[in-house]
Amino acid sequence: MVGLVLRALPFWVREPLLIVFGVVFAGFLFYVAVVRDGGWAAVGIGAAALLFTAIRVHTVRRAWQDRRREGGVTPGV
Repeated sequence: MVGLVLRALPFWVREPLLIVFGVVFAGFLFYVAVVRDGGWAAVGIGAAALLFTAIRVHTVRRAWQDRRREGGVTPGV
């Protein structure tokens, strides 16, 4: 159900939501690894979530730069 909602959202709404979720999730996993448990599994999953979020930030940044170069007009969006 969440996947269906995320696919229905436009790019400029979906991607910032994924970025915020990724940062919060990675922060929570690092907190669990350092303060609570100390397990390396949480650190690895947190690092993967942070990598996924960094890729999303890069994608949004590139799209934003391309849009600024084109004059802000995006047909069909």
